[in-house]
Amino acid sequence: MSDLRVGIIGCGHAARVHVARLCALPDVQIVGVADPDEPSARDLTAIVSAGGKDSEIRSFGDHVALLKHTTPDAIAVFTPHLFHYRPVIDALQAGCHVFVEKPLSTNVQEAVDIVNVARARGRLVGVGHQFRLLPSLVEARNRLNQNAIGALKMVTATLAQPWLADHQGAEHDWRFDPRVSGGGVLADAGDHLIDALLWSVHQVAVEASAFQKKIESGIDVVTAASIRLADGTPVALGLCGDSPGSLFELTYFGEKGRIRVTEDRLIQETLGGSAEVVPLVAPIESIDGNFASAIRQGTPLCCPADQALDTVRLLEAIGRSAAIGQTVRLG
Repeated sequence: MSDLRVGIIGCGHAARVHVARLCALPDVQIVGVADPDEPSARDLTAIVSAGGKDSEIRSFGDHVALLKHTTPDAIAVFTPHLFHYRPVIDALQAGCHVFVEKPLSTNVQEAVDIVNVARARGRLVGVGHQFRLLPSLVEARNRLNQNAIGALKMVTATLAQPWLADHQGAEHDWRFDPRVSGGGVLADAGDHLIDALLWSVHQVAVEASAFQKKIESGIDVVTAASIRLADGTPVALGLCGDSPGSLFELTYFGEKGRIRVTEDRLIQETLGGSAEVVPLVAPIESIDGNFASAIRQGTPLCCPADQALDTVRLLEAIGRSAAIGQTVRLG
């Protein structure tokens, strides 16, 4: 079987992380990169070529030229959030499978279009919600599915990071400017938390009520939201982008106990009983390896576009609720 030919669109920091994983896969060949910033494209080309396997890699100033001149089997999109839509749609229409860094898109209509075009073309679209591969979240999802704490009564979801303090002047400052990113802190890192929430409980959200504290530039440094899931379970969500420390935590309260999850730990407690720190198994694949396997071997995608659409819907509802001061119901 011939190598999977992959083109890279967007050559910043995220692309370098993912490309390193793709280059480590034995049946993947990077055939071209595209970015209007020529130094970034040249730098990524040099990184890929240094590995030896892809010495003929070409760089382009835009994704249209890459699609035309390299005819890849798949495209990986690492552009800023506002610029996900066009290259994803063009790649699908060119017959390519697509991996796109999260979020799928910055608005629901574009996300729906991507899902529909992918379905019509019979192509796969994987989205970079790699928190789904965290052993703690995988185990939590399994235990909730097995009714380990009884019927779910409530969930709390918290994400706190010192993003603004840490990233001043860094390459990815654009992520926190809603005028450039299309979302700010909520839509950038907050979507990891929201996707993890919906995926782990096997549900979608039907209602959201939220408020935000913003700084003068418009960045949403704090978001608090009340969410109702499809089965009526309430969720309390808190997101802080100006925290002195870091925290990622989901706590699931059931009729017989609770499960508390961080990025690297799962603790299950029974009512009136002791707490158990659950041993975790290391992940067996990266999200990039998962994408390649889904194309070559037909294995399930870690996060297909139709599931990522549920996250986009909830993100948009939270942002709208905070803007208008009213509860927003999701269609």
